[in-house]
Amino acid sequence: MIITSLLYGKKRKDGLHSFLNNRAPIRCIPQRLHTAVSSHIAGDHIYLELGAGKPIIFCHGLFGGIFNIDKLASMLASQYRFIMPFLPMYDLPLKNCRVKELGNYIERFIQQLQLKEAVFIGNSMGGGALTYYASMPGNISKGVILCGSSGLTNIPISNGYFKRKDFEFVKSATKDIFFNRSVPTDEMVKDIFQAIQQTELVIRSIRFTKSATQQKTHDELSLIQTPTLLIWGKQDPITPAEAAPEFQRLIKNSELVILEECGHVATQEKPEEFYFHLNSFLKKTNY
Repeated sequence: MIITSLLYGKKRKDGLHSFLNNRAPIRCIPQRLHTAVSSHIAGDHIYLELGAGKPIIFCHGLFGGIFNIDKLASMLASQYRFIMPFLPMYDLPLKNCRVKELGNYIERFIQQLQLKEAVFIGNSMGGGALTYYASMPGNISKGVILCGSSGLTNIPISNGYFKRKDFEFVKSATKDIFFNRSVPTDEMVKDIFQAIQQTELVIRSIRFTKSATQQKTHDELSLIQTPTLLIWGKQDPITPAEAAPEFQRLIKNSELVILEECGHVATQEKPEEFYFHLNSFLKKTNY
């Protein structure tokens, strides 16, 4: 992975390795994207990008990464500038480990890149963060896509935290969030396993999970004015599809798609179907 931009801000060069590990402990890039993706550090931000054109920004979930959207990102990169910031889920001060803080982070990231408009995709807790951002006055979103988003449901705290030294258990727990258990690759599982060996990372993850459960986003969802596409896996075990109609009711200008035989990460499990609906949505919004 080549870092093509090194704008350290106040960070010292000898702190780069620590910054990378703390902000982005889960950063494996699927083999097919190794030569296409460029990696950047700008100020207090780390992000990946590929393609060129109008920006589409992916907000990953807890323990998520580019592997959750690699095929879809490749398809989008033929027409758009795909960007994935590493959300500060693992290095925020403990007192700030709330999903709303991730929404504030997205705003700062947009300002750093000086973007004037963007379409956003948010999965799981990244969807919760995007909800906060898209409800802010002055947000630059031209379209919002929420998939398996947090915000209205209770998020279970994974038993994997308590058996995190057991690789086979972590592997099984990772596969459980998919309908097709063959979807997550060994590379993805190994990256997650290695990350959760860090005690402080686990503590922050639990705090974020509790925040996602305790701080419901009914008010924020009702403030979203941007055209919104909701895509849910019918067999989502984390944020059940039964909650999706409530998202649609609260967001005035929204449409809902339920994908059959699909779990929590529709961008990864059903990339071709996801792209079909996303592409139709982008055409409707003239983006």
